[in-house]
Amino acid sequence: MAMRHGRALSIAVTVVLWIYFVGAFLIGYWLLFLGAGIVRGRRGLAWAVRSYARGFIAVLLRTLPRVRLQVPQRSQLQLTRGSVVVCNHLSFLDPLLLLSLLPGTITIVRPDFFRVPVFGWLLLGAGFLGPDLFAEGRPWIDRVGRRLQSGDNLLVFPEGTRSRDGSLAPFKKGAFYLAQQLAAPIVVLRLAGTDRVFPPGRLTFNATANNSIEVRQLASISAAEASAATTSELVTRVRSTLESQ
Repeated sequence: MAMRHGRALSIAVTVVLWIYFVGAFLIGYWLLFLGAGIVRGRRGLAWAVRSYARGFIAVLLRTLPRVRLQVPQRSQLQLTRGSVVVCNHLSFLDPLLLLSLLPGTITIVRPDFFRVPVFGWLLLGAGFLGPDLFAEGRPWIDRVGRRLQSGDNLLVFPEGTRSRDGSLAPFKKGAFYLAQQLAAPIVVLRLAGTDRVFPPGRLTFNATANNSIEVRQLASISAAEASAATTSELVTRVRSTLESQ
């Protein structure tokens, strides 16, 4: 009986969250995107995406009262600017959570997202990137460089996929190559607990989860250090940091 109740509650919570994710936009949130885009252009759209993500996380925490969000260095994260932010990847919840916490942040999204009417246009307008970031060579790198120089952050999950058991998958080198080429600082974050709230391979949120979601900043690598190191050295250093803490 308890298991059946937990499953029903999980389905109900999932429905509520999807209603927010889709319904809030259709009902009126698109006006915020439109106004922000008209007034502030790309930066306005990026701000609207962050606001939307913050709303989603707020609804999630309200509907899952036994889940606690712990961000010990929240004020420090909110001051992050012009950095390549790398983090382990546990759940589809991770990008929304980090977009809600980090200012002026863009990330790399799946190409099919750009084909979704309206949503895809907003992602493009806000400056989000596709996984073919390096397909056209230097122009893409320079584009990212301009965003970093303007104070925006680039969020990358170097594993490229969600972990199924919490251990780190092999890293892709793209984020570290960008940081080295552009002499950009690297901020290393570690996520814990999102996989218990929205587990990989499941379509429903876990309403029976009684745990904390934690976001911690483990380390930062200065622009000078990133520029002086090789891509492989940066990969090794960041991976070692994530594995040791």
